[in-house]
Amino acid sequence: MMEGFKKIKHPGSYIIWFVSSVWRRRISVLAVVILTILLIVCLEYNVTKEIVQNTLSRQESNAGAGLGAEIQAEAAGSIDNDAIQKNRLRTVQFIDDEGFATRDTVVDVMGRSGSARMLDDSSISRRNVNSDYNKRNLKIPYIPNHRIVHLDLKGAPPKIAFIRKLFVLVKELGATGILLEWEDMFPWGNNLKNLAAKNAFSRMEAKEIIVVAQKLNLEVIPLIQTFGHLEFALKNKEFVHLREIPESPQALCPSLNASLEFIKDMINQVMQLHKNVNYLHIGCDEVFTLGRCSRCRKKLRDELFLSHVTQVAKYIRKRYPYVTPIIWDDMLRVLPFSTLDQFKIGKLVEPMVWVYAENVYRFVPQTVWEKYQNVFSNAWIASAFKGAFGETYYIPNVKRHLDNNLKWLELMSIEENRFKNGFRGIAITGWQRYDHFATLCEMLPASVPSLAVNLAVVSHGYANNSLREFLHKTLNCGITSSMGAYIHEPNAKDSFLNLDSDPFLWDQFSRCMFIGSQFYRTLSRWHTLEKEVNEYLVKIKSKRAWLTDYNVRRNYTSPLRVDELMEDESRIYYNLLSMIQSVNDALDGIYDKYTIAEWIEQTIYPTILKLEELQKVSKKLRNMHTWPRRPLPRLNDLQRLGVFAFSSDGSNINTTALRSV
Repeated sequence: MMEGFKKIKHPGSYIIWFVSSVWRRRISVLAVVILTILLIVCLEYNVTKEIVQNTLSRQESNAGAGLGAEIQAEAAGSIDNDAIQKNRLRTVQFIDDEGFATRDTVVDVMGRSGSARMLDDSSISRRNVNSDYNKRNLKIPYIPNHRIVHLDLKGAPPKIAFIRKLFVLVKELGATGILLEWEDMFPWGNNLKNLAAKNAFSRMEAKEIIVVAQKLNLEVIPLIQTFGHLEFALKNKEFVHLREIPESPQALCPSLNASLEFIKDMINQVMQLHKNVNYLHIGCDEVFTLGRCSRCRKKLRDELFLSHVTQVAKYIRKRYPYVTPIIWDDMLRVLPFSTLDQFKIGKLVEPMVWVYAENVYRFVPQTVWEKYQNVFSNAWIASAFKGAFGETYYIPNVKRHLDNNLKWLELMSIEENRFKNGFRGIAITGWQRYDHFATLCEMLPASVPSLAVNLAVVSHGYANNSLREFLHKTLNCGITSSMGAYIHEPNAKDSFLNLDSDPFLWDQFSRCMFIGSQFYRTLSRWHTLEKEVNEYLVKIKSKRAWLTDYNVRRNYTSPLRVDELMEDESRIYYNLLSMIQSVNDALDGIYDKYTIAEWIEQTIYPTILKLEELQKVSKKLRNMHTWPRRPLPRLNDLQRLGVFAFSSDGSNINTTALRSV
């Protein structure tokens, strides 16, 4: 028995034996272990890859078929957009350090909030949208239910053919509606006929615009001003009595019964043409002269504003019960909740919150959103694609507008749950003038690339390289093969948008053939020529010493130097004349002759006048052959500016004594 026990080794001895064996054969064992691990990893990778590929292919097939059918149905007008938004499959982008998508996964979006429920084997997580696409994390696109394009018509009516093509383009880019601001381009009639400009649309043309939009399943929202920005109406002699202050036609007096009757007449004429609309935008922004007349000074400004708005809104809801009034929100931001609640404004109108700057919360802080959520069940948002950063700009800065729209998407995803029924949607505004008396700002054909970029981003919920092909195809930047497949331009850039170096997108979209592209390219040439002309004028009038204003006033310069400075003038001048012809040709099929002439007079004509004046003075100076000895005669006008004067013998005179006399 004892001998049997001796034959059985202690377990520790086996461990010692194993360790010593491994140590002796460590190289062989390690090689086997490494090979085994590699084999396991490869098997796992192949199985996982096959599962993922099968899953993604089924998802992409289903999603592609579903989305493709939805897009086609939307274009045909056979599917309700709200139903699409509630059931649409959205794409989740994984963003790399450069802001480009590295992988797409299709997920089912639940509800209105723009947040998605990511389902896996272990948990259900809910993530909010973050539109900062330069960070490496998961992004869930927020797509507003309504994507409305604002068409500002005042004082410059595009031709119907251009509007028709524009509506087709915005539909392809994801728009769901058009916000039509008619102003003096509406075919006003009867006692309001003088509100219409002489080149306003006829009733037949206005109806055609509406029908074109409806056939594309674009919801039409008419916009008329009913408080401030009524210059187009109150400038006329017969409506002077409705002004808040006699010297300004900016706003009407809300204390006059005639003011409300005037607004009712406007509303009825607009609604007669816009049948079966769901919304009517009644403006009410920037009422600068509120509470200034003798009647209005007796009332509180807050009550004056809300009283007029509620009267207009109640009239609309009673006369047109199927219509919801919309107003700009800026006049509401400073009003206390108690006043808004007192007038029950939340049951009468829906606010359209507008900010065009990049820092949205700076202009509409959290306190305002908290107030709005307690007053309104719904809200609209307004961003911009043009006409927001400079009254006389002729080309929009796409970078700034894109930043604005991305910030709005981020904010909407955060703030939507504050409202009982969420956000209705977003209106991307495109202002043609800052008000009725302002000159033209960025023209519509020059702003098509900005509109395309911002509308595409808002319609997809993100901005990265995955949109590049869609934009290039929509703006006709490449060619299409005989099989219908899209082909990139040979020299197309790899990045989505180089906005830091090319904020106007001239380098990237100048070869594209979208509507208005001829004028867009012409503006690129004008930008270069304008810079050349300004630099030339600064050089010869400020940096060189022979054609300054002093030389011109004194007829005192060197003819040889004048000839030298004027060498480039003829070439630049004829380039300006050629530019006028190019602009005329580019805009001929888009605007009427009055609008074209106004833009040329505003933008190019002043520069031509400067060069023509330079031609005159240089010719005069070259004809001088003798010159007086120094010192030159005194400029007597300097005396009124306090510069010392001289007596007849040249000695100084006390200027204080002169002024006292």
